[in-house]
Amino acid sequence: MHKPARKPFPVPESSFSNWDEILANPGAISVEVFTTGQIHISNHYFLNMKHPNAEGLKKELITVPVYCYLIRHAVHGHYLVDAGLDRSFQEDTHGNIHGILRKILWPLKSYQKMGQDMGTRIIESNIPLKGVFFTHLHSDHASGTQNLPKDIRFVVGKDEPYFALGPLFYQDNFAGVDTVFELDFDSAPDLPPLGRSADIFGDGSFWAISTPGHRKGHVSFLVNGKEKTVLITGDACDIVA
Repeated sequence: MHKPARKPFPVPESSFSNWDEILANPGAISVEVFTTGQIHISNHYFLNMKHPNAEGLKKELITVPVYCYLIRHAVHGHYLVDAGLDRSFQEDTHGNIHGILRKILWPLKSYQKMGQDMGTRIIESNIPLKGVFFTHLHSDHASGTQNLPKDIRFVVGKDEPYFALGPLFYQDNFAGVDTVFELDFDSAPDLPPLGRSADIFGDGSFWAISTPGHRKGHVSFLVNGKEKTVLITGDACDIVA
């Protein structure tokens, strides 16, 4: 499995110091949500079945859409938040996951319809994509990278591990990618109640927020647009570590 070199992502200084000020100054940015497929998963992965409020609930399979977000900035261009499923999931419920443990470590049934992958959509809509910001590198968030251009910028949270276990369970999502950039929140301002946050474009329009837990380098993103403000949380609400 190819593991690109890692370099720090250069975050500009922000002129904002709190969320009231940030939200009062929205930027020329928008977000569009795409469904790149779906997974069938037991509800116990998302709910604490031992909690008193869960009394009477039974374990059952639920269908969860796999989202990807296209960010359009008037000055800085087009970026994705997550890459979703790649087109290999149109043929196999485990897609491009390899190794004899893939059915054990990825016990989900994943599906994608023809043309749902972001690689196809980027080409068909002639979108000049400049990069991808990942919430984390689980398969349903990162495998679509395989169908994207390799000369764009890929950004993850600092020390976010690849989703792999040697030759027994792995993907090669970053094949052909030379460098992955890491967001380091150590020097980012602490903006209560969300915590350490980085002003990606330096204009208050697009924020990366450190939300470790589901994964060590998990990142959430806030799109502060003039039409609407959207908080993209990835799997920050997931109880599975």
